[in-house]
Amino acid sequence: MNVNPDQPENNFPNMSNLVSEIPQQPQYNPEGNLIDAGKATSWYGYGFDQFKANAGVWIGMVVVLFVIMLALNIIPGIGTFIFNLLMPAFFGGLMLACQAHRESKPVIFEFLFAGFKDKFGALALLGLIWMIGVFVVSIVAGFFAVAVFGGAIATGAAFGSAGLMGLGFSALLGFVVLAMLIAIPLAMAIWFAPALVVFHNVQPIDALILSLKASLKNWAAFLLFFVLYIVFAILASIPFALGWLVLGPVLIGAIYAAYRDIFLS
Repeated sequence: MNVNPDQPENNFPNMSNLVSEIPQQPQYNPEGNLIDAGKATSWYGYGFDQFKANAGVWIGMVVVLFVIMLALNIIPGIGTFIFNLLMPAFFGGLMLACQAHRESKPVIFEFLFAGFKDKFGALALLGLIWMIGVFVVSIVAGFFAVAVFGGAIATGAAFGSAGLMGLGFSALLGFVVLAMLIAIPLAMAIWFAPALVVFHNVQPIDALILSLKASLKNWAAFLLFFVLYIVFAILASIPFALGWLVLGPVLIGAIYAAYRDIFLS
């Protein structure tokens, strides 16, 4: 039998090439990846592309969520508390909708309530911790404002109404600045927590800690994301806040994109 030296000995494919062609699944990194700050702009781009692909469904989910918020706010005393308690559950479902879009699966309205199924207890606990954090921020900043304003009253007696008005303004400014300084770490902690609970079964407190640590590691990207949010929020509120029908879904998609860049490798 003649053997051609250029002929392969068998017809089996090269296994090393085959392995290289298998798509690698992203690996979860609980410590968070360090990314370039400029990625924050691409997150909003991803969110907008996702919105365009299923605009009707996303607008419907945002409208219903807004109606639920208004209905709960009618309940005196506890309506706002209930909504904020449930917000991570809604957000967890919306993260699942983002995942469905990425996997080329149908994005349906029912995703809005998907967070009320398997992970509802953990997501509701996130909401409770969030409400406690907001309460603590308000109390601490409020005590600061009262202390400064009390000093303004005492000083006003000595320096007249001009001194009282000046220190009163200082008290208000100090309240706003202090509240923001305390609220920023709180926002960092809740930023990725619902996604970590839904996608990786992380316990609520651990999810808050991991989200805070990863956000601090990527503080520059977080800052750019927040600055862009303020700009977009102002534009979305003119006129009649109709722009939020677009910005709401875009923001959700942007947070999902940020979660993937930071926690998946």
